[in-house]
Amino acid sequence: MGSSKPQRLVLFDIDGTLLRAGPMWTESYLGAVAEVFPDFKPEKVRFGGKTDFQICKEILRDFGIPDPVIDELAPAIIHRYLEKAGSLLSSRGQEMKLLPGVVELLKALSEHPDVSLGILTGNVRKGAQMKLSHAGLLEHFSDEDAATDLLGAFGDDHWNRYELPRVAVARAFHTTGVDFSGKEVVVIGDTEHDVNCGKSIGVRSIAVGTGRDVPKELILAHKPDYFFENLSATQEVVRAILCE
Repeated sequence: MGSSKPQRLVLFDIDGTLLRAGPMWTESYLGAVAEVFPDFKPEKVRFGGKTDFQICKEILRDFGIPDPVIDELAPAIIHRYLEKAGSLLSSRGQEMKLLPGVVELLKALSEHPDVSLGILTGNVRKGAQMKLSHAGLLEHFSDEDAATDLLGAFGDDHWNRYELPRVAVARAFHTTGVDFSGKEVVVIGDTEHDVNCGKSIGVRSIAVGTGRDVPKELILAHKPDYFFENLSATQEVVRAILCE
């Protein structure tokens, strides 16, 4: 983690940016929904760039469920999804794969006391912790092996992905005492939603081309500050993060 007065807050997306979680996570989510709605048609679901609760809202709205009832049902569905995924980690956790350059970049950033690392993800906090822990990345974002120590914002902070950057910056201020703003905040992700999340509060966006089913042309059309095919160009990415 960074020093007490870092000058950069770097917020990483997880899926498609740091790692590929593997099909067991999607299967667990869809399975949790199917337990409540046996007629559920999973081929209609699109996960990329959304929060866990947003996905649940969209699915249940297709069933004609009113929002107040969705708000009651969604937490139980998400909880069941995490239970299912957790039960599969020991047998199918090898499906999770780190993306190129991730470990090297996180190690390089850890050598900069002016950088504080965090997470900006649609995963609920517990899901994010499970993925990072199993992939061996949690130590880069937390001083202890506990989800409550993760800096950033998560899918259970708000169902709308575009509200999360403000939550992450406010949480960083509470934790570090630094009121990060503008290009002091760097959002790194693999979809146009990550780029636009950064733009929503006027911060620096770094896009990577490692997302599944996310065309490079689509990401570039949203004009990230920087684009990398992946995170393996360690020093170039570090310079993009630290430049004025």
